[in-house]
Amino acid sequence: MMAKRSTRSGGRLTCAAAALMMAIVVLQLQQLMAAAAGDKHHLHFFMHDGYTGPRPTAVLIVNGTGAPVMSGVRFGDTVVMDDMLTEGPSRGSRPVGRAQGTYVTASLEKGQPAMLLSMNVVLTDYGGYSGSTVVVMGRNDITAPVRELAVVGGTGRFRMATGYVLWKTASWKGKNAVLEIDVYLRV
Repeated sequence: MMAKRSTRSGGRLTCAAAALMMAIVVLQLQQLMAAAAGDKHHLHFFMHDGYTGPRPTAVLIVNGTGAPVMSGVRFGDTVVMDDMLTEGPSRGSRPVGRAQGTYVTASLEKGQPAMLLSMNVVLTDYGGYSGSTVVVMGRNDITAPVRELAVVGGTGRFRMATGYVLWKTASWKGKNAVLEIDVYLRV
């Protein structure tokens, strides 16, 4: 004759095991969601784009062949830059890094010179981010009050970063401009 097993204690054990499994699944989902959200960062600085003066930081390397879209700007103009990034709008403000890259006049629309921008933000003295970079790409419609570009990567603390950049012209004198830049990214 076989001994009878108590179904009551077995039922409690099954409920306890199910509750434990459910708690583990919930914790794993929370960890996955936190990892997917990533750490958010906001960077703020000013970029000094200088065509003139004794040491220009932006240089026209290819003359466009298209019709002028604005005074002194032609379709296809290609510029290489190594612009200073500072904490404030004054060139004498504390330097925090460099903006290195290229931009090409990519719009044929007269009076609307939009640039295709490819830029590395190289941070040299920006808190705990020194030595890190942020890679930015996008369309820069220089006549718009605020432009949005994409963060498509980075290195160091910003490895595999995604996000966006909002930038606006703080001042523009002749061919020299100061841009206020806000970078919102997630890693």
